[in-house]
Amino acid sequence: MKSTLNPPDVPWLDAQHFENRRNFPPEELDKYTGQYVAWSWDGSRILASAEDRDPLWEKLVAMGVDPHRAVFQYVDEC
Repeated sequence: MKSTLNPPDVPWLDAQHFENRRNFPPEELDKYTGQYVAWSWDGSRILASAEDRDPLWEKLVAMGVDPHRAVFQYVDEC
């Protein structure tokens, strides 16, 4: 029986993703307060943002980005 816990078409985030996000300028992230953002898979940049997840998903699709290859986050006030 094949395990579905780690399907081959959905890779795990590696340590570089988290390192890149830690190094992302806080003042740049502050611009997205109160919004959802989609991070690049390597965590080095924000691909798009929106006030809700559904429009963000749609933006990514319109950009030609597979939403399954982005990492979503809601940006709270600091």
